[in-house]
Amino acid sequence: MKTRVIDDDVEVHSVSAGLDYPGVGPEHAMFRAVGRAEYTGIPDDEALAAFRDLAECEGIIPALESSHGLALAKRLAEAGEHDTLLVNLSGRGDKDMEQAAERFDLG
Repeated sequence: MKTRVIDDDVEVHSVSAGLDYPGVGPEHAMFRAVGRAEYTGIPDDEALAAFRDLAECEGIIPALESSHGLALAKRLAEAGEHDTLLVNLSGRGDKDMEQAAERFDLG
């Protein structure tokens, strides 16, 4: 089984430390190769907006990694192509509060 990595001089960055890595595991590479999964990049500003929206609307503080999934779900919902969307929230958002506060200028 092979994996996928970014093999150039472009620096990898994500507001989420868990996504700040230039490669994926071999399982994800295989799922993509056989058409069982599709992966979409989400910019930091969209992930942070989703983080804030869920915290303000539902009182749930998502992990920044999960916030990327929430942002994609919002995009898909706005496109109106799906009747049902399911997002798995993993991790704990409280560990990301200091970083989120800095990004939202909350001191």
